Amino acid sequence: MKHPAVEILEDLVSIQSVNPALEEGARGEKELSEYIEQRCLRNGLKVTRQAVLPGRDNLIIELRTGKPSTLLFEAHMDTVVLGSMVDPLTTNYRDGKMYARGACDTKGTLAGMLYAMEHAAAHPEDLSCDLVMCCAIDEEYLFRGVLAFCELDIPIIGAVVGEPTEMRIVVAHKGIARFAVSTHGKAAHSSVPHEGDSAIYQMMEVLHFMRDKVEPELATRSHPLCGAPTIVAGMIRGGTQVNIVPESCEIEIDRRVIPGEDARQTMNDFENGLKAAVAGRGVNCSIRELLLDSPLNTNPDSAIVHCAQSAASGLGLNPEVCGVPYGSDASKLQGLKGIPTIVYGPGSIAQAHSREEFVPVHEVEQAAQFYSELTRSFGL
Repeated sequence: MKHPAVEILEDLVSIQSVNPALEEGARGEKELSEYIEQRCLRNGLKVTRQAVLPGRDNLIIELRTGKPSTLLFEAHMDTVVLGSMVDPLTTNYRDGKMYARGACDTKGTLAGMLYAMEHAAAHPEDLSCDLVMCCAIDEEYLFRGVLAFCELDIPIIGAVVGEPTEMRIVVAHKGIARFAVSTHGKAAHSSVPHEGDSAIYQMMEVLHFMRDKVEPELATRSHPLCGAPTIVAGMIRGGTQVNIVPESCEIEIDRRVIPGEDARQTMNDFENGLKAAVAGRGVNCSIRELLLDSPLNTNPDSAIVHCAQSAASGLGLNPEVCGVPYGSDASKLQGLKGIPTIVYGPGSIAQAHSREEFVPVHEVEQAAQFYSELTRSFGL
């Protein structure tokens, strides 16, 4: 017999919710939010829509019984593109794993949290806290769902963000400083290249700075849970056609920021260091901000962490805290609202976004029980 959370997950993955910023014609979160809303209303939960973008709303689900403490569950509804995944909206089971787009990132956590909310609504006498759940939009692009949620005046003393953590309690993760570097040259006919100034050749100096100066320096620093900061040039564009000396070139850089670093300062430091390194070398460059996101650094002694460790131990799960190299909505809840926040959920980030995305079924079941246990113990 299937666990109710697994049945919920089957429904969730059958509904396409690809973030429309990632692919033209993607349907976004609208249909999925309608399914969740109707389900929660049937189970006696209060549901409020928070308009964020046209046709794209956060869902705020509440269960109030007058408890002095409020626990937040948060998980995003959007997924990355379906890509080359076979039957991405159909649940396929192999070797105890469910394969489908979003099964791992992060509808498995969404299903487990919905199960916990519904179970609590059916047994309010077991609650130790009031419950709020935010089903957020846009995590896969610019985090606009959770940023909008942070504008609401809802007192919350602890939060759990759903992401694939392999059933480990995450208290720290990296942030992001994502920016573009452009070099500016002079166009000329390729038969007389000396009349021009190649922006691509200029960009070689930028890449040498990254490889020879920045990467070695970053390798000397580390966070005990998240490891070293990293930098990657993930995109490059330059030139207009083969017989023209290129007048412009641009790279997009992804700099992962460890706890203790500031994303904006990191970008500014890169710009200052680059300009100093290429001074007098004929490089005309500029930097454009793409995305700045702070890291997560939750105090291991906070109540939500202790409660999560107790719940994990009681269920025979790993109670140790850890850090991860990727980002999540959690850092916004902590950084903007001051809410002590952990990240927890079934599956591994190694399967997220992949052609073979899957989540272990037993972890979905365990996560549902973990979230449910928190509703009975948090705030006591």
